Amino acid sequence: MDFNQEFCITVTCASGVESVTKNELKKLGYSAPPALNGTLTFSSNALAVARCNLFLRTADRVYILLKTFSATTFDQLFDGVSAIPFEDFLDKSAKITVVGKCVKSSLFAVSSCQSIIKKAIAVRLCKKFHVNSLAETGAEYEINFSIFKDQVTISLNTSGTGLHKRGYRDKVWIAPIKETLASAILYLSRFDYSAPFADVFCGSGTLGIEGARMALNHVSGKFRKFAFLDWNNFPKKAYQTALEEGLDKEIKNKKLEFYCSDINHKAIELAKYHAKRAGVGEQIKFTTAPVKDFYLSSAGGTIVTNPPYGIRIFDRKEAEQCYKDLGEVYSKLNGWNAFVITEHKGFERYFDKKADKNRKLYNSNTECRLYQYINRIGERDGKR
Repeated sequence: MDFNQEFCITVTCASGVESVTKNELKKLGYSAPPALNGTLTFSSNALAVARCNLFLRTADRVYILLKTFSATTFDQLFDGVSAIPFEDFLDKSAKITVVGKCVKSSLFAVSSCQSIIKKAIAVRLCKKFHVNSLAETGAEYEINFSIFKDQVTISLNTSGTGLHKRGYRDKVWIAPIKETLASAILYLSRFDYSAPFADVFCGSGTLGIEGARMALNHVSGKFRKFAFLDWNNFPKKAYQTALEEGLDKEIKNKKLEFYCSDINHKAIELAKYHAKRAGVGEQIKFTTAPVKDFYLSSAGGTIVTNPPYGIRIFDRKEAEQCYKDLGEVYSKLNGWNAFVITEHKGFERYFDKKADKNRKLYNSNTECRLYQYINRIGERDGKR
């Protein structure tokens, strides 16, 4: 793989955030057509692979698109895969993993397709490398396949684990929101970095931490490894160039007015721990307190929060009381915006105000709505 060689790159993202991820790509200088099945594809090089992995905040993974073709039989699948020049990407010692899915296709048995694809790759590489079998003792290369309506897409996963794993979170809390979804919500809120920001149901701190890192332009993936870093034939210069670019643009010595609170003191301690690891521990004020105690006299600010749904945290009635308390808090703030994600279809009723807009998003596999309240300075919402 040559540093300047162009190939197809596919970026995947969660349903509902495609436009946000596309806008991120645009800001990085990459133009992609409309998303198809949660994927955005464009042509570029190894440097783009490194930049997308390091900088994208809302993407799930970054792939090199190897080939698309039609197949309704295992023979067609084998022939299509074996025609791909894997020797240009995989070395002789490559450990090959095949993962994927089949949807609305003649080939519907995932495990059988995995076996056929692995065999096709092995046969080609053995022939090209003049060996009888593959040792598979080296770096891991994950080959991803998708068969949708008999159209096969074969890709190489450059990220490894999902990009929501930033590298600063090593302890788990109850029902945490993914960092990628948190970032998408933060982008949608268009919160003003120079004004107060609050998450009043912060849990282990994901929204506040991601927001602070966004405000300081921190390199999203600087604390983690990516699969391509272990590949012998991937130009290491691409990663170093991208990392140096990102680190040069990070903002130093900027004071933020970020407030994160939660009723659970264990959650707050965990949030403080993760914020410190993420490099924003001094930028966020964490407080153990119920939502009803939150108030700031500042004119203008943004609440972005993921309150309990009454499923894994609290029961339904307790969650509904949280929504009532949040509504009361919001009514007393001057010129604040609020962005609340929940799966509870009656949220607006308990919050006691209809949202200006709402947007369907998925928190893990749960269908939710992002309720968006836009207020203007000087308009306390006393007309509830």
